[in-house]
Amino acid sequence: MINAVHLCKSFGNIKAVDDVNLHIEKGEVVCIIGPSGSGKSTLIRCLHGLEVPDSGELYVNGKLVDFTKDTTKDLAHIGFVFQLFNLFPHKTVLENLTLGPVKAGGVPQKQAEQTAMALLERVGLADKAGSYPSQLSGGQKQRVAIARALCQSPEVILFDEPTSALDPEMIGEVLNVMKELADEGMTLAVVTHEMGFARVVADRVIFVDGGKIIEEGPPEQIFDHPQSDRLKLFLSQVIHM
Repeated sequence: MINAVHLCKSFGNIKAVDDVNLHIEKGEVVCIIGPSGSGKSTLIRCLHGLEVPDSGELYVNGKLVDFTKDTTKDLAHIGFVFQLFNLFPHKTVLENLTLGPVKAGGVPQKQAEQTAMALLERVGLADKAGSYPSQLSGGQKQRVAIARALCQSPEVILFDEPTSALDPEMIGEVLNVMKELADEGMTLAVVTHEMGFARVVADRVIFVDGGKIIEEGPPEQIFDHPQSDRLKLFLSQVIHM
C-alpha cells in the first residue's frame, strides 16, 4: 500500500531520514519505535507529504507520488493523527469532523454530519458533538482526532506519537480505539513509545535510530530476541523488568 524507496530528509546538517526503505502492506499494523530525535516522526510525516523528502521515492498503491506537484489527490486516502490533536479550537467537535469532507471532498453537509455522528459513536463521544475542544480532556481530543481521520474514508492511518501528550490515565482509552481499528483490519502505521501496545497489536515493529532503520521484524523477535546492540540498549532503557 505504501512503499518508500531510499527516502532522505535533512534539516541543516541533521539527517532526520537517512536512506530509508519501508513498505506497509494492506491490513498490516506497523509500529515504529526508537529514541527521541531518532527521526521517527519525520519519517511518518514524509509518508503523508507533511514533509517533502529531499530524495528518494514514495509509492502509494503502486503509484509514484510527485512531490513537485499538488499531492492532495495522491495522498487523499492516507489519514493522519497528530501528537497534539490539531483540532480547530473555534469549531465544535462535529464541525471539526465535517469540515474536510465538505470543503475538500465535496460531500453534502447532511451526509457528512451523519457519517461524523456515526464515527463519534464509534469512539464513544457522540454526546460531545456540540462541545468545543477546550471542553474536552486530552484523551477525548485524540479520539475526536481519530474520528476526524476516519471521516476521510482512509485506506491507511498514520499516527505520530498519538499518546505522548496525554496523561497516563487517558492513554488507555486512545490505545483501545486504535486496537479496535487494527482488529477490524484497518492499515495502521504508528510512531509510539508504548511498547506494550506495539508488542500486542503490531504485525511488525521497526526500530529507528539516527534516521535509519536499524532492525525490524515481528514483535516477538524485536522485544524478545533483539539482534543489534543498539536495540538491546534501547529496550533495556524503556522496558522495566
